[in-house]
Amino acid sequence: MAQISKEKRLYLEGMAHALQVANKEGIDGLEREVNYRGANNLPLNVKSTELTAVARLRAQEELKIVGTAMADTMANDMKLPPSIILDFLRRFNSKVDIFRYGKEKLAKTQTKLDNLYALNETIKRFNEEE
Repeated sequence: MAQISKEKRLYLEGMAHALQVANKEGIDGLEREVNYRGANNLPLNVKSTELTAVARLRAQEELKIVGTAMADTMANDMKLPPSIILDFLRRFNSKVDIFRYGKEKLAKTQTKLDNLYALNETIKRFNEEE
């Protein structure tokens, strides 16, 4: 029996994975899987549940960094009292939940902030600095 090339083996593994996803989750599930893995250049040998768990953990870590940076800025740079910082963090966490599940509200707020404070340009410049 002839050996198959690495490319052919990967192609066949990809087809097998696509068939498995389509059988389990339908065409819509397969489309989501293709978009998710393609957009993020993710390998097939890692389960999507594992990828989701890692993504959530990473997002949680980033949110903690942002929250810590904001609280530290308010406490040490702006000299705000702890009660105001705590109130702000509670409101911030509430907004995170609202925006996480309300994509329309998120988009509307982003547009408003972009119009007022050039939010998109600020984010673009920040990303270019990295």
